[in-house]
Amino acid sequence: MKSDLKDIEKEYLGKLIDRIINLRKEKGMSQEKLATESEVARSLMRGYERKERNISFANLVRIIKFGFKMNIEDFFSEGFDTSPDKKKKKK
Repeated sequence: MKSDLKDIEKEYLGKLIDRIINLRKEKGMSQEKLATESEVARSLMRGYERKERNISFANLVRIIKFGFKMNIEDFFSEGFDTSPDKKKKKK
């Protein structure tokens, strides 16, 4: 049971970070620019994107609200919980 939970946590942390990376690139932002706009240390941002660090809720909110200037619902809407295979089938 605990290993299943750990696998789910790892999967969703990966999806979360992938969403941040994709949005950052779509918006033409560097890691440094996103970190500055979000008021998050650049070293933390780098660690998040390398999937070496777990992101805190407070920093996630900062990145979404201040860095991307979007609301949390929009961040999580756009197929966040859809596997890449399902996204391809929809197209």
